[in-house]
This record gives sequence, structure tokens and C-alpha cells, in this order.
Amino acid sequence: MFHRLIYQKKAAFTQDDVRFFSTKDYTCVKLMRTKRGRPVAILESNDNKNWHWRVQYGFSCVAFPSYAEAMQFCRGRFEELDGGNS
Repeated sequence: MFHRLIYQKKAAFTQDDVRFFSTKDYTCVKLMRTKRGRPVAILESNDNKNWHWRVQYGFSCVAFPSYAEAMQFCRGRFEELDGGNS
């Protein structure tokens, strides 16, 4: 994920914006947001040798072996884009 400067108070992201957070090594499958409105990307690795899933937010990145564990990490920490908690 590239770090981008956002000049809005609250950026209006949708699930259609996942392509902007994908790279050649990782495919973004879901977007969420922090309680302050910053983007959170749940990414799937294109290489199965390493940990397959990661959650990236700000300058932090946490890796997980499964999607379920990545989503369990996100529950309570981040919000769905529609405003509800995950």
C-alpha cells in the first residue's frame, strides 16, 4: 500500500476504491476505516510462501495466516465504511 496524503477532513472511501490499495505483491480485498476516518486495508498476498493476509493502517502492518484471524483483529478496532463496527 502506498501512503497517500489526503487533504479532506474525512475521505469518502467506498469498497470500489480497493484497487488503489493493491500492489504487485498484495491484492486489497476489503477497506475499513479507523475511528478517525483513516483507511484500513485488508490485503491478500499473491505469494503463498509467507503469511497470507495483512492488515495495514497508517504506518502499521500486521500479518495473519487466515482471513478470519485478520477480521477478528479488526473487530472493535476499526469501522465498516458504512459507519458500523465490523
